Order: sequence, then C-alpha cells, then structure tokens
Amino acid sequence: MWVVFSLLTSVISAVYDLCNQNSKLKAEVFIIYRGLLVAMIATPLALIYFHIFPWQFYAIAVLQGFCISYLDYKYFQTCQKFGAENVKGLWSLTVFFTFILWFLLKPETILTYIETPARSLVITASLLLMIFAMTKLSSDNKVSRNFLSTLLPILCLASLIDISNKLIMTYNDGYVLPLTFHRVAITGWIIGIVNLLANSKKLTSYKELLNPKNLLQCWFIILIGISMICVNFAMYYTPNPAYASAISMLTVIWIIIFNKIKSYLGQETIYPSIGLKRILLLLFAAITLIISTQQ
Repeated sequence: MWVVFSLLTSVISAVYDLCNQNSKLKAEVFIIYRGLLVAMIATPLALIYFHIFPWQFYAIAVLQGFCISYLDYKYFQTCQKFGAENVKGLWSLTVFFTFILWFLLKPETILTYIETPARSLVITASLLLMIFAMTKLSSDNKVSRNFLSTLLPILCLASLIDISNKLIMTYNDGYVLPLTFHRVAITGWIIGIVNLLANSKKLTSYKELLNPKNLLQCWFIILIGISMICVNFAMYYTPNPAYASAISMLTVIWIIIFNKIKSYLGQETIYPSIGLKRILLLLFAAITLIISTQQ
C-alpha cells in the first residue's frame, strides 16, 4: 500500500507544482495561505474524528510545524542564492540520509537486511540509482563547496522531517485517519501562524489575506493537505521512510507527461526538455525498488 500512496503523493505534488508555477499570488500571501488554509480545512475533520493520542504525537506534530516553517524559509533562501535548479538537483540526497538515519533510530531493522543480503543489496543499489538519476534530471551544474556546506544542514533537516512522518504514525492507537487529520491541522496552524508573523510587514494590509480574488487563485493549496494525508498513509505502511520518499520524487515524471500534453495541445511550457535515457534510468530504478521491497 505504501507504493500506491507514494505514487499518489508524486502525482498530487506535480499538479501542485504546475499550479503554483502559473499562480499570480504574491509570495508572502501564498506562504501564509499554505499553512492557514490547510489548517482551516483539516481542523473540522479533526474535530469530527476527535481522539486523544499519546503526548508523543502532539510533541512531534508541534515540532514538525516549526521545523517545516524553518525548512521552507531556508529552502527559498538557498534557491535565491544558488538557483532553484541546483537546489532541486541535490534534494534527492534526503532519501539517502533518511535511509541511514532510520537505521540509527531503529537499529533492530538492520536484522531484516542482514537476513536477506542479496535483496538488501538490490534495495540499496536502487535507492542510490534513483538519487543519481534525480540529480542528473534536475541539474548538470558543478557543485561548489560553499553550496554544499549551506545545503547539507537543510537536507538533514528534511530527512529528519521524513523520519518524523514515519515515527508519528506509530502513535496512531488504531486511528490512522483521525491521527492524519489531527497532524495536518496542528502543523498547518503552526506553519500558517509562523509565516504570518514572519511576513506581516511585507503585506500591504491584512485585508489582502481576505481578498476574494486571492482566495480564488489559491484553490490548489488544498492539494498540500491531500498530499500530507497521502504521505502519512505511505509512511504508515512503508518499512523504511526512505522508500516512500524516493517514490514520491517521481513528481518530475508526471510534470514531463503534463508538459508533453500541453505541447501537443499547442501550449507553451516553461520546463526544459529532459533526455529519454535519464527518464528511463529513473523509472528503472523506481520499478526495481518497488519490486525488491515487496515481501
């Protein structure tokens, strides 16, 4: 099941990225909406399916909210300084960090890999091949030492967030869907409020947030909430969070397909063309990973 939810996450993320690219919303308005609007949608669902979970769940959810807010800030800052293509090119390294960090957090899972060395070797090779393919798909630029020293802490934080997505699901008490609604609501409120406080001076007026025109333009933000739900279920079913994270990165494949359709319909696309060999390499690695992880 983790494969299904991971693939859904990748498709939803692709649609979201394309909608975001065409959005005319001001960046400071959008970054506030992406937290508050998701929280406003998830909160009623959390109240309908209300359940009191272990305190560890709330601690992780709150921490996630602040970490995601900080990660967004650092991500945009790094993209402005070094270029979005360069940042995205190495973002797939989070999969490797997540794979290793999960073993450090749950050392008992190493036994599963020791028992099936051939299968474990294929899984590891598939993940590394996916990372290699993703870096080649996004950017061919040389990486400077300054860029790496800036990006590595951000990548480690992103990996910790992926791990916490898996860890938080262990406190579900048998109520996976309610826990998901609670988590989306809690993190959404924190992300929205933090971004509101951080960007309030950039707003012309707080009325800007209630502008019907702005609200209509940001309909696609609901995709963030749906994506978070899919991520939660993917993490619930996956034996290692790195698997779900890797398959979720197939977003680029769906963007290529959507752009091919747009080109066929005579519409312009802003994304560069990507060689077929690189796409096939990524697909081969992803399919190999999916097959090798099935028990």
